[in-house]
Amino acid sequence: MKKMLTGVALAAVLLAQSVQAEESKILEIAWFKLLPGASETQFLDGAQHVQDHFLPRFDGRIYRELMSEHEGGYWIDSIHWRSVGDFEKAAAEILTDPDGAAIMDLIDPSTMAWFHADRVRHWNVAEVPKGDGYTEIQVFRLVAPGSEIEFLFPTTVEEFLVSAEAIQADLASKQGFLDRELFKTTDGWWVDLIHWESKDAADAAMGTIMADLADMESAAMGFISKIDPKSLKSFSMNQERFW
Repeated sequence: MKKMLTGVALAAVLLAQSVQAEESKILEIAWFKLLPGASETQFLDGAQHVQDHFLPRFDGRIYRELMSEHEGGYWIDSIHWRSVGDFEKAAAEILTDPDGAAIMDLIDPSTMAWFHADRVRHWNVAEVPKGDGYTEIQVFRLVAPGSEIEFLFPTTVEEFLVSAEAIQADLASKQGFLDRELFKTTDGWWVDLIHWESKDAADAAMGTIMADLADMESAAMGFISKIDPKSLKSFSMNQERFW
């Protein structure tokens, strides 16, 4: 994964949404756990310090979200940038800058992954929540040619995008759906990021989608069948901060 650091009718629904595939946006995303002894309060203070004293030096930032996974202990810090050049300028400095140390010194590097991806699709019916939302993130690769499961789930990028559009019709019909973005790295990793009004809304939608998997012809099965299950990493995150 590039720049990873180790250590409804379909037409009606899509017409009602803002669907953007052509607008260039970059997602910077890092997931990690805190070092033993580092407190949530310390980390939130450090994240605010970075927001106030480090990030204002760089152009091209659209918004930043800080999210936590209460059960698994992971945190996700993500920034939407206007271009990869904007991201690279900030990324080149944060590891050695004293203002970046406000959070970097609290992170367990053995749990950290950090990379960027290009936006491929964007569907939204409402604004991204600003401090009290719930976000589901899935990171995965598609079933690759020559893999042992290809004969069950053959796929191409084009087929996958068709299936992503199809399941979007289902997602947009669920109560509490707000926004979804699909990103891809240059070396074949995908990030599917969905914003919900609340955990309850996300859980209810997931329950319905899981039930739909019993139908081999469903949009849910069409989408899931194109993802390599060995590569899949999922996060269910509470939004802690929005800047």
